[in-house]
Amino acid sequence: MKKLFLIGVVFLAIVVSASEPKKGELSPEKEAFLSARYEELKKSCAQKDARACKRVILFYQKQPKKQNEKDIREAMQILLGACKDGKFDACAAAGEMHINNKDFIAAREILSPACDNGYQDACVIYGRSFKEQGAPGKDEKRAKKLYETACEKGSALGCEHLGLAIGSSAPEQAVGYMRKACEMDAWRCFRFGTMAMPYGAEEAIKALVRSCHETDMLAGCIMLAKYHEKELREIYGEDEVKRLHARLCELVPYGEHCEKAR
Repeated sequence: MKKLFLIGVVFLAIVVSASEPKKGELSPEKEAFLSARYEELKKSCAQKDARACKRVILFYQKQPKKQNEKDIREAMQILLGACKDGKFDACAAAGEMHINNKDFIAAREILSPACDNGYQDACVIYGRSFKEQGAPGKDEKRAKKLYETACEKGSALGCEHLGLAIGSSAPEQAVGYMRKACEMDAWRCFRFGTMAMPYGAEEAIKALVRSCHETDMLAGCIMLAKYHEKELREIYGEDEVKRLHARLCELVPYGEHCEKAR
């Protein structure tokens, strides 16, 4: 059943590539929109919004020339400062950024105390520091145990990572954990929607609809519009298709979606 997860990965890659700005391909209109969005994230980050700080750091990841190193440093300092003040979501975000930079020791120093204090998402990311390629003392069993415990204690992120860790060895169980993650947190629904598609289009479409309308994650909306508009129409009707394009018009106020929403 490796096919299930390969399909999910392929869909994820296609949709993310479709939703991310590409180097050298931005029109002035898109550039203005992205710049405005970036400034919104910076303001939210300054208010110690951990998710916004993380997205500031990642915003222009595909366009190195557009990366503002000063903003990245400031966002990281805000996360670290908030972490020291006991905001464990900031610890989790800072630890994740360290892992992305392959600085596993620094990540563990931040994540371990947050995990010990009961912030389960930090435990999940701490688990990643033992699973990633190149991690010192790599221990996939320890990582999986951390995911499992976090999931049992109500972490949607833990259930999602547990499902991914189980993978093709027990695909139905893996999809079950992904479903549980989506039920707990709409931000986890996009990945579940991509991986659940082979098991049933209706449930997968429902998850992608939730991702599109309950988060500001563009990928779920684009996947519906680009690949599954027919199924969306068959399951929910024409009004839901127009609602999808209205949402895309709201998130990305250029292109054809505003016209299709009428």
